[in-house]
Amino acid sequence: SDWSSDVCSSDLELDVRSAAALRQVLFYEQDRYTLDTDTCPSRIQEIRGIIVELDNQIEEALKNETTDT
Repeated sequence: SDWSSDVCSSDLELDVRSAAALRQVLFYEQDRYTLDTDTCPSRIQEIRGIIVELDNQIEEALKNETTDT
């Protein structure tokens, strides 16, 4: 398996702050690359997939926080 699927596994439990911090670092890493998937390195495409997964996890955690209060 590639490292992105390992990072995105449900075994990785991050609190919202940690997930947001990780997302920010990954966003800055990929931001200078083109959005064209034909010329963008696969590593950057994997990072973008992780960002989407982190966004989903953060959104779900925040949704759960608001319903728990």
